[in-house]
Amino acid sequence: MENLKLYNWYDTEFETILPEQSKSIKSFKRQAQNTFDRRIDAIKTRKNVEKDLFLRARTKLEDTKKRELSSNKVAYKNRIKVLEESIKQLNFSNSINSLISFEINKIKTQRKELYAYIKDFEKSLKNTGDSLEFKTNSLKNALEKSKKEEVLILEKFAIYNIVKNYINSYSDLDFDLAKLSSKLSSFENEFIKSQPNLSNKLKEFYSSLESKRQLFVEKKKDLEKKYSLTIKKQKELFARQQSNIKLEFDKKILELEFEYNQKYQQNLEQAKETKKLMLEKIDSQKEIILNKEKLNNQKIEQIISSAKSKEAAINKYYKKVNSHLFKFAKLDLTLDYFLFLNSISNYKNDTFTLDIAKKRNNLINSKNFLIDLNNLFEEIHQNCKEIEKTLLTKNIFDQKALNKVKKVFYSFENKISYIKIAKSLFTAKKSFDLSGVQKKYTYEAKFNNDKYEALLEKSFELKNTVNLFNKEKAEAILELINLEKNNRYAEEKLLFENKKKEVNTVFFSGKKELKDKLRNSEITKQAYQNKLNELKIEKKEAIYSEKLNSEIKKNKEILKTVFFRKSSAKKVVNKIAESKISESLKTHPIEMNKNVRWLAVVLGFLLPGLSEILFFKQYTKGFLMLAFTIFAYAAIIPFAFGAYWEKMGGIPGFSDLGKGKFNSSLGIFTDARYYLFGGVISVILFVLVIIYFTTSAISANRVARNLERGCRPSKWSHTKRWLNTSGFPWLISIPGWMLMIFIVIAPVVTSVLISFTNYGFMHEAPGRTVDWVGLEQWGKWWIFRELNLALSIQRVLVWTIIWTFASATLPIIVGFAVAILVNNHRIKGKKIFRLIYIVPWAIPAFVTILFLKSGFQSDEGSLFNLILLKLGFISKPIDWWASVNIIKTLLIIIQTWIGHAWIFMLVTGNLQSIPKDIYEAGSIDGARGWKLFKYLTIPSLLAAIAPMLIGQFVGAFNNFTIIALFSGGGPSYQTPTVFGEGTTDIVISWVYKLASGAIKVEGDQAFAAALTTIAAGLSIAVASRGFIRAMSRRD
Repeated sequence: MENLKLYNWYDTEFETILPEQSKSIKSFKRQAQNTFDRRIDAIKTRKNVEKDLFLRARTKLEDTKKRELSSNKVAYKNRIKVLEESIKQLNFSNSINSLISFEINKIKTQRKELYAYIKDFEKSLKNTGDSLEFKTNSLKNALEKSKKEEVLILEKFAIYNIVKNYINSYSDLDFDLAKLSSKLSSFENEFIKSQPNLSNKLKEFYSSLESKRQLFVEKKKDLEKKYSLTIKKQKELFARQQSNIKLEFDKKILELEFEYNQKYQQNLEQAKETKKLMLEKIDSQKEIILNKEKLNNQKIEQIISSAKSKEAAINKYYKKVNSHLFKFAKLDLTLDYFLFLNSISNYKNDTFTLDIAKKRNNLINSKNFLIDLNNLFEEIHQNCKEIEKTLLTKNIFDQKALNKVKKVFYSFENKISYIKIAKSLFTAKKSFDLSGVQKKYTYEAKFNNDKYEALLEKSFELKNTVNLFNKEKAEAILELINLEKNNRYAEEKLLFENKKKEVNTVFFSGKKELKDKLRNSEITKQAYQNKLNELKIEKKEAIYSEKLNSEIKKNKEILKTVFFRKSSAKKVVNKIAESKISESLKTHPIEMNKNVRWLAVVLGFLLPGLSEILFFKQYTKGFLMLAFTIFAYAAIIPFAFGAYWEKMGGIPGFSDLGKGKFNSSLGIFTDARYYLFGGVISVILFVLVIIYFTTSAISANRVARNLERGCRPSKWSHTKRWLNTSGFPWLISIPGWMLMIFIVIAPVVTSVLISFTNYGFMHEAPGRTVDWVGLEQWGKWWIFRELNLALSIQRVLVWTIIWTFASATLPIIVGFAVAILVNNHRIKGKKIFRLIYIVPWAIPAFVTILFLKSGFQSDEGSLFNLILLKLGFISKPIDWWASVNIIKTLLIIIQTWIGHAWIFMLVTGNLQSIPKDIYEAGSIDGARGWKLFKYLTIPSLLAAIAPMLIGQFVGAFNNFTIIALFSGGGPSYQTPTVFGEGTTDIVISWVYKLASGAIKVEGDQAFAAALTTIAAGLSIAVASRGFIRAMSRRD
């Protein structure tokens, strides 16, 4: 059996102060539970590490599997490609003509190689050290030799060409060359004349060619046969190899997963078994332990009761002392005021001041605290009056100066600071006294001792800090008063102004010199800007230096900044003390004799905040949580169940949408819209409250479990520090989440739920009731199939896809192109161009659309017809609305005009953020122009703006504004359906028509909501896939 151990936040192990406390049945069982809990925590930590390793290994294996599958696929394709290329290379054997063309091409290649050889030979001769005569002879010999070879090549070429021309021109194979003379070149005719009996030779040559072709044909057939046999085997082999690769890697992944899960389960079972054995051992020796426990309990009770009585006396004493906190703070404040005045007047010697300070320090330990406090305060106060009188008599101060100094020390902010100093001092002394009593039985003594040291240091440092800044402020005021008194104020002010003018003169002369250099092209514009910035910094530093040298400005600066400097210094002192106490809290364990875990969990769920107050002593956190709990029970939960507002039935009214209360004869008209939206809001609020209660219970369980081990609950300062650091993102995210839930999610959920009702025609709220109808609206496409609903959907979807692609792609292309052109370093006046291109985006879209709609009317007075008529491009006005294709084109052009400006801004910003280094590196590697743009600019831009471009497509899919304002979805189809779709209607505009009563069917708005949900689901699915792929590419 293990004795009870205590553990701090760092998991350091401690023995109990009283050994007898660790030898009871309860202690042994708690140690068994603590051992089990710690082991479970270690197992879970290890599990997370192992899980991370497993996921990494699985990802690596999956990547390797993909690579091997890809490599195997490439190898398979290459094997097939080799056979295909072998067959393809024999395609010249398909006809005698193709065979001759193949041979002619080979001859042409030989001739080119001969010419290349002569050129290379000539170049090589130039670089040798041989004599000119040798070079000339060598070149001559080479030329003669090459001419002979060329003649042979030309003769060979002539033979093939003659045969080709003859068989192409005539059907016989007699090779009567006289008929062909007009179609041959002069060289070929001369060649015919020089060759006797050439016709017979050509016949033989043709026969040999045909025989050769037949050999190639046979070879090709063999290869094709082999290919047809091989391709099947290769496909089977490829499929088998792919399957084997997948099986091999899947097996490895399963083995890793099994090993990971098995190890976790084994560790878990071992921990449970260890706990079971420990409890069995305790039960086996239960009688012996109980006998010893009775004796130990008497000793423990005697020690603790004695200490508790002393603690009660100390608490009682300090409760009495704390009632005079303000009086002590006032004494400290008056003492510091007295010491300041004494430092100026030297009214009392150092012995007296030291004696006063000693009395103040010993005051808190005095048995007659209140009497000694009052006596000391009266003594200091009387001395202050005497010093004030002396200062006024000797004319060191006047009354005005004295009042100002007094106001500095006795300000409201100082009074609060001194009260806090006194509180810290009293708390420190109380902690010290308690630690002396508690050291016999608890680790609370060590914590209180550390707390005493931290708070004592805090009170001392805080007092010194406040006093230091008070003296600094008072001295600054006195110096300013003395300057006025000695008539030096105006003189000092004038001197500073003159110094400032000198600095400005130096600055402007330097600036003028720089402008002259820039004008004369001695420096670049960038160098001018850099030098000007240096001059500005020098000017600022010179003026600040003169301020410090000026008595007036220096003291005014002190008075201006003293409050902020003092506040910062006090914060530092407070944070140091808090960090020391927090560290002590983490270092020293605490004894917890009661098992409060499950009670804390129950209270944490039912009344969040109560566990923190009763068990964990986290008063600030507990009262804040309890306040929200009361608000939840008093306001949120009743509202969620229909209280406070009759128009919303809450969660109960959600079931029938107010139908149960509807009674037209009594004039009771419940509005189903309020009930539906109110139900959604109520469910959301109720779920949020349940989440809050559950989170509170989990937190209470964690703190209680740690408390049972010995870990002290954290203080509010620790929570506050967490909120200012790692918890800050969570804190600032909560308002955003709330807005998103109630402004985005709640309306979206309501819209989706409408599709499950019959809301709309014949069921308009509040005049009529609305019912839940399940999937009826989703199935109306089948009911309306005879009314050509499928045709309507097809028409709208086809145009929606075309519109989405065109109206998103064209603005992206135009915006990209314009941004890249304007960003070119050769372009001058970039700022003007950027301003011009932003104009379409800056003007409200509806203004642009309505203006262009009026400009594309069919009459002569419309803007675009008038311009075209005046320029003579047309003789009569164009009826823009007569053709559907023209309207669709105009819609895409207008959207491109409106949308390209945003893409232009987006791309321009990202172009300027691309580092120049990568372009320099690319240039060094030999990349230029197009390659730099293709391999550096485009990937960098796409990585940054891909999610926004995906958003552009989603926006185009749902672009209701331009369709509604420009074309209204029209013109109509020549064969319209009852659903009223127009030729330019997209899904969202058509659904709007359905919802606004374009057709009268029962529950038309609910039917429109179903269609909207489907469309939204498609766009969200496509956008989500795009976002995921874009983010994975970026990662």
